Amino acid sequence: MRAAVFAFFLLGVTGPVVIGSGVDGTRATIPVQVDGRPERCVIDTGASVMLLSEDAARDTGLQFGTPLEEVAPDGRRYADYQTTITTFTAGTYSAHNLPARISSNLPSNVMLCGYDFLLHVPTLIDRDNNQVTLFPATETLNRMHCEPIDLTPRVPVGSIDVNGTKIANVVLDSGMTGGGVLWAGAGSNPTPPHYGMACGQAAGVTYYDGGPVAQLQICTSPQRPDGYNGVIPTTLSTVHQMAIDYPNRRLCFQ
Repeated sequence: MRAAVFAFFLLGVTGPVVIGSGVDGTRATIPVQVDGRPERCVIDTGASVMLLSEDAARDTGLQFGTPLEEVAPDGRRYADYQTTITTFTAGTYSAHNLPARISSNLPSNVMLCGYDFLLHVPTLIDRDNNQVTLFPATETLNRMHCEPIDLTPRVPVGSIDVNGTKIANVVLDSGMTGGGVLWAGAGSNPTPPHYGMACGQAAGVTYYDGGPVAQLQICTSPQRPDGYNGVIPTTLSTVHQMAIDYPNRRLCFQ
């Protein structure tokens, strides 16, 4: 199925498509259509699938399929339901039979554009100009500061600098707002070690060597969050543009 979706996305692609973006907190959103119904979708690298809240799924007429038990980071259990978007449109690009999930863990009318969209559609978020460009020109991305990522878990895992210490195996999450979380044993100590979650102190975060330092409120945990050394938002003030280039296994910053 993914090969068919990939071919459909690339069919007729002749150049970049610029879409006016909205903002949900600090997260970029784009207008999309789900089976002909308008929605706003958060560009979310932290989402390993396309996700819709139950309200959004009902608004678009999606079918609730097989339930899948999920476990939240706090240990709470909830249900996701398998579904398929017959026609998904963003700008002038469309896909058919796009796999998605309906999540009982999402609030109100929320949709997240995650891995299954971003894998086939390189996306440039321009926060300063409130624009999102689908299929940006390669030379545009090559002028940015690009960092390799591992996409094996269907979210981008890379390295960042925290308080002068390089930390690998960190999820770079464009759908996250507020602070970040690090494993207390990851090699950086933005807060003193505690049993349980310790939160509230700021740490200096850099996404690439020589890049600007942003102050981020950090929580530390004695366990690896979701099995990683950290989960850090990319929605900080130092990131004016970010390119999500999954086909080339990289994130690019400006």
